[in-house]
Amino acid sequence: MPELSVAPVPFESLIALTQRLYHEARLLDAERFEDWLALLCNDVTYRMELKRRRFRADRSPPAAIGTGVIFNENLARLKLRIDRLRSGFVWAEDPPNFVRRVVSNVEVEPVDTESEAIVHSVIVIHRNRIDGLTRVFTAGRTDRWRNGANGWNLLARNITLDHAVLPDSNINVFF
Repeated sequence: MPELSVAPVPFESLIALTQRLYHEARLLDAERFEDWLALLCNDVTYRMELKRRRFRADRSPPAAIGTGVIFNENLARLKLRIDRLRSGFVWAEDPPNFVRRVVSNVEVEPVDTESEAIVHSVIVIHRNRIDGLTRVFTAGRTDRWRNGANGWNLLARNITLDHAVLPDSNINVFF
């Protein structure tokens, strides 16, 4: 195993970041979007893409970067998505769906500055819509969190959906 060029993440930071992920999931499950936005840095990037399926023996050049991007948001765009959900015009969310997020496999790795950390995690989202069917989304996440005056705040999130095609007609949930 290669040695880290920076000191390992302190245990207190590991616990704080893991708890922050659980808290974030609870806020989103309860649709406390404004409280969730308070956990984000002003310069946040929030990006999701589909995994690319290729045969192991495929030696052709990979698809161009960005061809499987579902969204690539900043703070202003995230606020617009929340405003849209709150508008009453998102028929797929009225009545609200039942949503539960499960966060697991949290791994924190240090970066070259003590005030930031990379956090890997897996998220499973169960969404039950008005038709009574439950849709399940699974994804891997690689986040960059920054420690500031108000604790750890999300600086960047890269979500890789574990589906070759979207498992539902829309993604009105935050990962």
